[in-house]
Amino acid sequence: MGREEVVTAEQLERLVDRRIERRLAEMTNEYASGRVPDVIEEGVSRREAMAIAAGGVAGYGVSTLVGGDGSGGGTIVGEGTDDEDGGATAADLQQALEDESLVRISGEIDLSGETPITIPQNTILCGNGVYRQSLDRIGGDGLRADDEGPLVEMSENDIQVLGLAVVNTGEGGDAISMNGFSGRISHTDLFATRYGIDCAPDERTTEPRINFNRVISTTGADGESVGIRVENMNDAKVINNIVAGFDTEIAILLESAIVSLNHTYTFPASGSSVGIRVDAPAVRLVNNRIEGSSERAGIEITASERSIVSQNLVQVPPGADGIALDVGSELIDSFIAYNQIEGYSSDEIASTAISASNVDTFDRCVVSPNTARHFETEGLTGVVEAAGAGGTPSAQRYFSYQAVENIDDNSLWMKASEGMYRIA
Repeated sequence: MGREEVVTAEQLERLVDRRIERRLAEMTNEYASGRVPDVIEEGVSRREAMAIAAGGVAGYGVSTLVGGDGSGGGTIVGEGTDDEDGGATAADLQQALEDESLVRISGEIDLSGETPITIPQNTILCGNGVYRQSLDRIGGDGLRADDEGPLVEMSENDIQVLGLAVVNTGEGGDAISMNGFSGRISHTDLFATRYGIDCAPDERTTEPRINFNRVISTTGADGESVGIRVENMNDAKVINNIVAGFDTEIAILLESAIVSLNHTYTFPASGSSVGIRVDAPAVRLVNNRIEGSSERAGIEITASERSIVSQNLVQVPPGADGIALDVGSELIDSFIAYNQIEGYSSDEIASTAISASNVDTFDRCVVSPNTARHFETEGLTGVVEAAGAGGTPSAQRYFSYQAVENIDDNSLWMKASEGMYRIA
C-alpha cells in the first residue's frame, strides 16, 4: 500500500469533527481494505486493525466515533438504538468499548443495576457534560447509576476518560476507579457518595494523571468518603481539580505525587474532616487552596520524611488546625514554608496554625516562613529547637538559612553554607 493512500491522523480528526456521513469503518475499508484482514490474522484486534488502516498506531488510532446527534460520523450511543426508551443500554456501551478505540457518548445513559462499565486498554471514553447537583440533572453527555461500587472502571493501561459527567448516587457509590498504568481523567464532572476518583489497584502501578476535574459529594464527615484517593500508585499528578463535599477531599497514600493548583472545600456537605491528607513520603503539595469546615485540619501530614508543603492557602474553622504534622517523634528532610494559614476571623479563631505536638526532633527541615492569623496559637514556627544539642548545633541536621534555637543556653543559630553561625 502506497504512502499516499494512508489517511493521516490530522486528516482523520478533521473528518470526525465535521461529522462526515460515512462511518469511519467504511472509510478505512475504502483506503485499506486489503490490509485489515492481514493484520487480524496476525492477532491484532479488529479495533486496532482499523486504527492502523486509518493511519494511527495500534491501540491509539481513531477507528470510529461513537456518539453524536444522529447526523452521521459513527455509531450512536445515547439515541437511535432499538430499546423501548430510544436510548442506549449498558450492553450497547460495553460493546462499543470492546469494538472501538474512541467512544463518544451523546446524551445521558442510565446504567443503574448494570455497573461497572469496564474500559479496555488503549481506549478513550469522552463526551461533553456537566452535573447540576442542586437539580440532580446531567447537562449534555454523561453516565448515571444508583449502585454500590464504581460506575466506570479503568481496569487496564493507557485509558482516558475525558469531558463526561459521571454520577453515582448509590450508597457506597464511586464515580471512577483506576487500576492500570498511565490512566488519564480530565475535564470530567463527577458525583459520588464514597470515592469520586479511586486509584487503588491491588498491584502497584504508576502515573495516574487527574487534571481539570470537578469532583463533588454531599457525604461530608458523616461517611468515610474521599474525593480523589491515590493509593498503590506512584508518580501521581493531581492538578487543577475542584473537590468538595467529601470527608477527605484529597488523600495521597503513595510517594512521589505532585498535588498542585487544586481547590478543596466542604459545601455542599455540612462538614468534613480534612482538606488534603498526605500519608506518604516525597509528596509535593504546592499552591493549593484549601478551605471550608474541616474539623481536624486543612492539611494533615502523617509521613515523617521528605514532604514539601509550600505556597498553599489554608483556611479552617474554630477547633481545627491549619497544618497538622502527625508524624511521630521525628520530622526528616521536610520543607514547610510560604504557606498562608488562616482561621475564619478574629471572632472565629481556629486552634493551631502548624501543629506538631508529638515532634521533638527535626532533621534537615525548614519550617519558615509561613503567615498565620486568627489562631489560638501559631504552634511550630520558623525557629527550630535543637533539643539537647549542647554547644554548637550540628550543621548537617538543617537546611541552609534555617534558624535554630539551642535550648540548652537559649542561643540562636543560623545554618549557612559552611556551618552554623551564632546570631543571638
